[in-house]
Amino acid sequence: MISVRTMTGAFLFHHEDVLLLKRSEHKKIAPGLWSCVGGHVEEGEYKNPEVSCLREIMEETGIAEDQIENLKLRYILLRQKGTEINQHYIFFGESKTRNIVKCNEGELHWISFREIMKLETSFTLRFMLKHYIEHREVEGIWTGTISSDNNKEEVVWGRLLG
Repeated sequence: MISVRTMTGAFLFHHEDVLLLKRSEHKKIAPGLWSCVGGHVEEGEYKNPEVSCLREIMEETGIAEDQIENLKLRYILLRQKGTEINQHYIFFGESKTRNIVKCNEGELHWISFREIMKLETSFTLRFMLKHYIEHREVEGIWTGTISSDNNKEEVVWGRLLG
């Protein structure tokens, strides 16, 4: 039987820096890797992933909705892991503040966006960030279907046209 895991994530910029999470070594998912802020969609949030994303931002960083500008859904990533399909809605936005709280998921850091590809991330986020860097100026929502075959990962990209 196939199950579905739905998550949201956010990359918040403050000028040329982006807020990233260095995940705790004790986490089950992506221990020790760099990631965006985010987490699982909760009951009542499935029809609006932005609500989930804003809740996760507040819980993990202390940054409130009124401190965020231009939050836009930019990516929907799909990946199958065994009998589970992962859906990840990734938003990009701007933070009016650099003030953050201590996070129980790991350590939050403002990092120069130019340095982001030097950090150790999951291969899914690495593919997405590479795509974002190459297509940053293209408006819209991109879909990425991630597949793994014989230890070779690849992504097929498409753009939703509204």
